[in-house]
This record gives sequence, structure tokens and C-alpha cells, in this order.
Amino acid sequence: MTRPSGFTARNERISFLLDVTPSLRLRDVAQELGVTEMTLRRDAAMKEAAFACQGGYIVPHRFVGDYDFDKQMRRAITAKRQAAGYAADLVPADACVFLDTGTTLPHLARALSRVQVRRIVTHCLTVADHLHGRTSAVVEFIGGTLQPRTRSCHPADPVAALSEFDIDMAFLSAGALDAHGVLTCSHDYEVAMKRAALAAATVTWSVMDTSKIGQTRSARFATLSELSGIVTEQGVHPSGEGLPTVSPGAA
Repeated sequence: MTRPSGFTARNERISFLLDVTPSLRLRDVAQELGVTEMTLRRDAAMKEAAFACQGGYIVPHRFVGDYDFDKQMRRAITAKRQAAGYAADLVPADACVFLDTGTTLPHLARALSRVQVRRIVTHCLTVADHLHGRTSAVVEFIGGTLQPRTRSCHPADPVAALSEFDIDMAFLSAGALDAHGVLTCSHDYEVAMKRAALAAATVTWSVMDTSKIGQTRSARFATLSELSGIVTEQGVHPSGEGLPTVSPGAA
């Protein structure tokens, strides 16, 4: 194959590839086109680009919307890594763990790759990518309808999809935790999987940086009283203890 050179040629080639598949792995495309990943990210920033880069993947530009996954991945990185470290310390050896989608849990995936867990279940492409080649655990990927904004797949029946796994611990992402203990996310389609994981797991924690506390997003998925607690860069908060302006008993 002749490698396309220049933005226009690369843009046309990537547009053609995206007509065949809904997303492309950034590193694979860079290798195929003979350019660096940074070159493709710069291409994606061009107003004429037919594609966008999100969380290590290339997706059609028309799917990007207001939620910028790449931007969220870069936000509060230190806090997210610290929160992930505290969360990893909660996981016992030989556990089966569910990891939700989001921009904090990929950091937890990296941390868990150094823990002797038995199995990791996820529906998040970014989490799966972080685990690839880095863990001895069995990684189970849940397929379904691809949602490019969050780099996640969503099955028609998430309860059935998770029922075959004996999940010990689930870690859920959250876009916000308001003053009444209500956890919300940015997309309605996320709710069903979060609820299924909450029902399937013996223990469930939400992992977030503290900037999300006191905020709210459009889609409600749980209350603090339904979880074991919250993990932030400040540590582990069982039942929300130590979090400002949050009422654990909210309904």
C-alpha cells in the first residue's frame, strides 16, 4: 500500500477507513500511514478534518459532540492517578473486578495491572487498551453498541451480560456527586450498565477527583447510600465520610 502523505491524503484515507469501521486505534493508523500519533492529533485539530482523536482512538468527527473525551482524559491527571492508587489498594488478590467507562478508571486499570487479580470485566475500550499486554488477569470485554463519546460498548441487556461473572468489586465512574448524595453522569446510555454493575457486584465504589463533588450532570444513576463509598485523590471515603456538602442518606 502506498502511504498517503500530507493532511489531505491522510484525511481522505482515514475517512475511507471510518466508513468501514466506527473507530480506529490511533497507534495502528499512525503506523499504517507512516506518521506519528502527534501528527494525527494535529490533523484532527484542523477544521477540515473528517475525524477526531478520543482516548487513543480515531472516530468520525460527526460523533464528537460537546463531551470531549481526550480533553477530559487530560484534566486533573495527578488527582485521577492518586484516586486510582487508593482504589487499587482496596482490591484483594484473586478478585473479579468490573471497571466502568470514564476518564479516571483507565488509571485504575493501569494500577490493577500490577495487582494479582483473577479477572477484570469492562465495556470500555480505553480500559481494555490500557490492560492489553500489561496484566496476567483474564480480561473480559463486554461488547454491544459502540458509543464513541465515552469509548464504550453497551449491550442490549447489561444485566444478562454481567450475570455470567461472579463480580467481587465494581468501580464506577461519575460525572458528579451533588450535595444530596446523588451520582450523575453525562450520558443517558451509561446508566443501564452502571445499574447492572451495581446490582452484580458484592462491593461497589465510585472513583472520582474532588472537583466533581458538589456538581451535577444530566443523567442520574445512583445515590451514595447504594454504594460502599467514594474514592478520591484524598483517600477512601466509606459511605461518603469526609466528603464536603454530601448527605449519605439522600434518596
